[in-house]
Amino acid sequence: MFKRHARAFCAVAVFVLAGAAHASESSCPQLFQGSEAPDLVDSSLAERTTTLCFNAYSLIASGVTKGPLWSAEHLTAQQIEDAQDTPRKDAFHAETGIPAEDRSALADYKGSGYDRGHMTPSGDEPNATAQRDSFSLANMVPQNHTLNTGKWERIETSLRTMVLDDGEIFVVTSPGFDGPTPDTIGANAVIVPNYTWKAIYDPAEGGAAAWRCTNVDAPVCTVVSIDAITDETGVDPFPGLSASIKANPMSLPLPN
Repeated sequence: MFKRHARAFCAVAVFVLAGAAHASESSCPQLFQGSEAPDLVDSSLAERTTTLCFNAYSLIASGVTKGPLWSAEHLTAQQIEDAQDTPRKDAFHAETGIPAEDRSALADYKGSGYDRGHMTPSGDEPNATAQRDSFSLANMVPQNHTLNTGKWERIETSLRTMVLDDGEIFVVTSPGFDGPTPDTIGANAVIVPNYTWKAIYDPAEGGAAAWRCTNVDAPVCTVVSIDAITDETGVDPFPGLSASIKANPMSLPLPN
C-alpha cells in the first residue's frame, strides 16, 4: 500500500513512531495459510502497528490509517455452519488493545456518510464471543454503503458457499489506498480506502486469487492474482504460496 502511495500519507506519517509488531510475529498461526501471517513486503507499512489475535481472526492495525492493514481468517465448513446458527448482534466498539492515539472511535463514523465496513465479516463468526470480536473498530474501514450492502456482501456470501463446498479456505481482507490526497473522516482522521480487497487460498482447488472492489457509489469489482494485489498494496496475503499459484489467479465468481 505505502510503497506506491507513501507520499499520500507523509503529512500523517510525520508523527509516526518506530514500528511495533511485524506481521510474522503473530501468535495465532492457525489462522494463516502455511502458519505464515500476511507479510508487509513494503516495510514502511510496519510503522506504528499493533497485531491482534481474536477468537476466530487476526489483524494488524495501523496507527496511520486508524484501521486494519489486513484481517485474516481460516474458514472451515463447520465454522460457517456454526455461524449460520449464531444471531447477529451489533456491538461496534473502539479497540482498547490499540494505543488510544492509534485507533478510531465510534464518533469518527457518525455522520461521515460511510458505513463501518467489516473486513472479517460478522457473518463468518461461529459464536457470540467471536461475533463481538468482529465488531471491533480495528476490523473496520470507512466503506461506501452501496458497496458494503451490495457487491461486497455478495462476495462474502459466495465465499461462504465455496467454504461449505470445499471444506476450508484461508482468507485475507484489506483496504487499499490510492491518490495523492486521501480523504479522512472524524477527529481521528480515519483514512478512507479507495478500494477493498479479499484474497483467498482454496486448498481443495490448489489455487488463489483476490476480489478487488472500488469504494464508490457505483463499485466495480474485478478478480486479480495474488502477485497483482501484492504489487499494488505492499501486502502479501499468502507468503508461503508458490510463485506459480500467486501469478495465476483461480476463477472466482463476480458479484452481479
